[in-house]
Amino acid sequence: MKAKIYGILLICLLVGYGCDAIEDELLRDDFNNPGTPISQADLDAAISVTQPIPNTDDKVEGDQYVVIKNNRPDIGGVWHLGWSTGEKIVGSDNDTIIYDTNGEYDIYYTGISANEIVTSKKFHVSITNCFDEYDFLLSGAVDKADKTAKKTWKFMEVTGALYNGMYGNWKYYAPVPNQNSWGTVNTATVPEQTMTFEFDGHKMTTYLASGAVSKEGIWAYTHNTPEGVTGELITTAPVIGTSFSWNVWSGVNTPYWITSISEDLLVLCFPSTYNKPAEVADWDIDAMYFFLVPVE
Repeated sequence: MKAKIYGILLICLLVGYGCDAIEDELLRDDFNNPGTPISQADLDAAISVTQPIPNTDDKVEGDQYVVIKNNRPDIGGVWHLGWSTGEKIVGSDNDTIIYDTNGEYDIYYTGISANEIVTSKKFHVSITNCFDEYDFLLSGAVDKADKTAKKTWKFMEVTGALYNGMYGNWKYYAPVPNQNSWGTVNTATVPEQTMTFEFDGHKMTTYLASGAVSKEGIWAYTHNTPEGVTGELITTAPVIGTSFSWNVWSGVNTPYWITSISEDLLVLCFPSTYNKPAEVADWDIDAMYFFLVPVE
């Protein structure tokens, strides 16, 4: 009886071993002979990058919403998204990406097909509808649809809220009024005492002490800055107090550098040169500094 049982067990082991060997060979053949990988052209046709929401004045949503889709989920892989801070990797067959910064970006897909890496072409997207933090800080707007928002700025009520000083070696020093000053201006003698930035159309208006309109223009900004600067303020009308600068203002060709910005403080630097010399002492270059606060 025992001999029969041992015989049956031996047969089972042999059958099991034989099946495992066959399955292993099939898996090995599949790996060694995976077939032909998908071509880049076919991969390009199988994926899509679209911006389905048009920009409109009364809606926050727009071209910053980007839909990425892979219609061949059997081609597993990841998306490479150009981003304001570098590259972002997303593993998804169908997703909506919301960009947070305006700019020009490239998107592409890298997948695995027949044990080979296949990369798609680059899809280019232009993002123009993001609401920038500077719009909020400068005009008070809370989002893109806040068309009535506007913010009025005045000189900080301290000595040295407006002065001509130094910034050699690209040193702007701490944002402290009257620091490193060569020519402090009494702000009470400045004809224009306030200026308003409107969000809708980025309209800019400066006002005399009497409240009468002095000048009108447009304001804009960039985040392209030299070292030590937070941003650029570009205006078609001079910022209040500019007439007291030792340097000549000539519109958009002479932007103001933003050295500090928050809800409660705006510090501007109007430099005598925008190109850093190879060698310069701290006191060799001058600029006008503006310390502005919101009108409550």
